[in-house]
Order: sequence, then structure tokens, then C-alpha cells
Amino acid sequence: MNWLGDILESCTLTEDVEGYLLSRGAPPEFIASEDIVTWQTTKEPVPDKVFRHRYGPHGEGLDGWLICPVYSPRGRVIGFEGRHTDIKKITDYRLAEAAWNPFWLGLRMAMPKLWAGGDVWVTEGLFDLCPMQWVVPEGDAVVASVRAKLSRWHVEHLRRFCKGRVYMVYDRDDAGRKGVHGYTDTTGKRKWGALDALKRVGLTCQEVPYSGGSDPGEIWDRGGVNALRSAFLL
Repeated sequence: MNWLGDILESCTLTEDVEGYLLSRGAPPEFIASEDIVTWQTTKEPVPDKVFRHRYGPHGEGLDGWLICPVYSPRGRVIGFEGRHTDIKKITDYRLAEAAWNPFWLGLRMAMPKLWAGGDVWVTEGLFDLCPMQWVVPEGDAVVASVRAKLSRWHVEHLRRFCKGRVYMVYDRDDAGRKGVHGYTDTTGKRKWGALDALKRVGLTCQEVPYSGGSDPGEIWDRGGVNALRSAFLL
């Protein structure tokens, strides 16, 4: 365990944050698997200078926030994504070892399904990942890359562990399109997208078209499971 893991282990999930998660499509088993908690101000000062600068000596800037831990493939806490439940405010914090690990949300629930040979559905954020859990085939994994881009560590992780197909389910906005298909920058240089990177390492992959909203989370908010099934024809 590390200092961040110790702190998160001491936190609990408050009833209001749990209710918020459920309203955004998080299945109860996902909440439990990922150890999602509500941040509580620490009694002792946090040892990390970067953390203290961003959130205060005791993490008081995060008090009451929803915290979704991020785990390495070996099961160590390497960071978290934090969300304010009253206003649209998001943060993510990464320990040093996150620099050489894939930074996935949802990895703890996903790994057994990857080991078993399931396909993997890649979304952008937590509230795209959560509702997709309700509609993908039972044996498939769902993860979120936090941003609309796959890092080299994301790609390497999928190369090693994904025995099936990779389905890209990024947002249907400019950032999401660039993240999936790549783009040409102002100097004329080609920037790879997720499909380019995945195919280069030999993975079978495809973008999943959908309608009814700009992302899975928006579709869920409009009509829940039925809206998602209709949007993805699942």
C-alpha cells in the first residue's frame, strides 16, 4: 500500500454520493469493485507537496467529493479521478508511477473479463463507463481512458491482455473524433488516433457509431438503459 491508498482505504462512501453515482448509471457492483469513496479531510497532513498545493494540507479542497481510485494492472493505487457532485468540476491526481502505467478507470472490474478473453469497450470518462456496463455483453470489459486519447501505456496494456476486439466509444465531438481517428496538425504532421495505434500492435478494433447524444452519459441521462440500447443497437 502507499500513502494515497492508505488514505482512500480510510474513506467511506456517503449516502448522497452513492445516490449520485447510481443516478448517473453506476451499477452497485461497479461501485463496490472500484472502491469508490467520498473524500474526507485527513487528520494528518498529506505527505505529498503537489497534492498539498492542489488540494490543501489535509485535502480539504476535496472534502465531500466523489473519488474513483485508479489502479495499476498489479493492483496498486496510482491516482484517482475526483468529481464534485453539485457542480461540473473534475480533477485527476497521479502518483509518480502513473507515468509508466495505463491510467484506466474501471480496471479492477475489467481485468478478470480481459483474462477470460472478453472484448473491451473504451470510453472517455467515468460517467460514460458506468452506463455502458448495463448494455455491453456480460463477459466484456469497459474502461475509461480519462481523456480522449490512448497513451502508449494504454495501448501496450491492451496488446498484452486483450484477446478479443477493442471497441472505441469516445464522445462524438471534435476531441473524441481526433482521439479515435487522428488528425493532421498545423505543420502538416499526422497525429495518430486510437485506431491507428491499436492496429499497429495487431489488435482488432473498431469505432462504435451511436446516436441520441454526444456521449453515453448524456444518452443515459435522457432515457436510461433503454435509450442506450437503442443508441447502440444492443
